[in-house]
Amino acid sequence: MRKHYLFTFGFMLASILNAQENRTSADPEDGHGLEDKIQNPIANMASLPFNYNLSINDKYTNVVNLQPIIPIQLSKNWLLITQTHLPFMNVPTESGYENGVGNVTFLGTLTLAKPSDFSWGIGPVFMLPTGVEGLGFEKFSIGPSVIALKQTNGFTYGLLLQNFFSVAGPSSVEDVNYLYTQVILSKKLKKNWYVYSSPIITADWNAPSAKQWTIPLGAGAGKLITHNRYLPINLKAGVFKYVAHPTDADWLIQAQATFILK
Repeated sequence: MRKHYLFTFGFMLASILNAQENRTSADPEDGHGLEDKIQNPIANMASLPFNYNLSINDKYTNVVNLQPIIPIQLSKNWLLITQTHLPFMNVPTESGYENGVGNVTFLGTLTLAKPSDFSWGIGPVFMLPTGVEGLGFEKFSIGPSVIALKQTNGFTYGLLLQNFFSVAGPSSVEDVNYLYTQVILSKKLKKNWYVYSSPIITADWNAPSAKQWTIPLGAGAGKLITHNRYLPINLKAGVFKYVAHPTDADWLIQAQATFILK
């Protein structure tokens, strides 16, 4: 499974780089408009996403993610895109359900300030334990983060890749070696509608082989709403089937509302 996944990553990265080399055929407006920026996690755009995830098995797992994204202008040529993920979780246990805040992650991505149809970024990512047992890893972890994506002819495709390694925490709990990736794929439609498939695929390398991978496959649709009295809002929802999950969950239902601040 790991070899297959790494092969897929290599193939996608090569495709993105090849597309960058042939960018002269792209629409000069690709990557510039708000319809493109909402598909780009490292666009120069402040936003406040609220993301709800429902994993369905014999019992349900509910996660609400608050994910503020704030760009910081470092110079004329460089941006730092900061992203914080704050997950509020409701997960099943042997005695019922556990509620609380899961691992908080903070990402700082260095990227070029000039809008383009090809975007890339690198930076560190940090994961903080919140001390609630059963709601995530229990050690402070850091790791590298890289992202590359291409936007052309209404399509957005790319890949985000991170891997966390524990650096501090109780010696009585297991070390962290955790892969987090997101496939980025969407297609613009008419009247600010779009379809997408952007599964988050993870692997806990220290877990038993049967419980390492979380792989959802599916798709969804969304719409950018700009003509309202307040802020532009990006709404989307999708349904995914788990082909691998540590708890043998069957389905994932997602819904997200993103308030665009600038």
